[in-house]
Amino acid sequence: MKEITSHSNEYIKMLKSLKRKKSRDEQGLYIIEGLKTIEEAISSGQEVECVVTSDKNSAVMRFAKQHNVKIISVPYEIVQQIADTKSPPKELACLKKQENLPDFNGNFYVAMDDVNDPKNLGTIIRTADAAGADGVFISETSADFYGPKAQRAAMGSTFHVPVEVCDLKKRLAELKSNGVRIISGSLRGSGTLPEELAAACVVVGNEARGISGEVEDLSDVLYKIRIYGRAESLNASVAAGIMMYDVRRALAE
Repeated sequence: MKEITSHSNEYIKMLKSLKRKKSRDEQGLYIIEGLKTIEEAISSGQEVECVVTSDKNSAVMRFAKQHNVKIISVPYEIVQQIADTKSPPKELACLKKQENLPDFNGNFYVAMDDVNDPKNLGTIIRTADAAGADGVFISETSADFYGPKAQRAAMGSTFHVPVEVCDLKKRLAELKSNGVRIISGSLRGSGTLPEELAAACVVVGNEARGISGEVEDLSDVLYKIRIYGRAESLNASVAAGIMMYDVRRALAE
């Protein structure tokens, strides 16, 4: 275990810089917070650069030691400076970015077309995990799923589900060529799904604009969730969850 008490330590400065996407991209590293998420990362075989803690007797310290993970002990004020939240847990971890890309052998996928809110993006990944998705595709114009808000919302699901940031139009075209039906959420759609659905990809669009014209052109089905009250629309992550489970139930067993 290494102990660092200086706020100006170069390694600590590097960890602080990971709040910015540019630094995450340059370093190939990102931050996660909290005991449960850190334990999930270690258990899932993620490459952990280090665990940073202000509690030398914490459960995460013991867990990290058991798995030979580098541990850095710091004052809580340094944890606060590295973390994205005002009152973070006493422990966080720095992880190396690593590819876990979806293949085309599954029957249920989720895609995000320009989803800008990182909390929505992380929540959608978490719901995709719960719904048993074989992979998640994220457009290059969407929020950074390695960002702290997205990681908190995903609550470790990024370690369970293959995720790819990609040219979404290209990936959707490839899925179609493999027999996967593209089902996109749209206010211009209908509330009906095909009766025989062998494989599907649920597409969630931008919070304000919905799916792009190019994605709409690639879609086999435009699906609209019925609104019973006076709200004009649903939050993107809520709509995504409803769509995922509607499509999941429609898939042939």
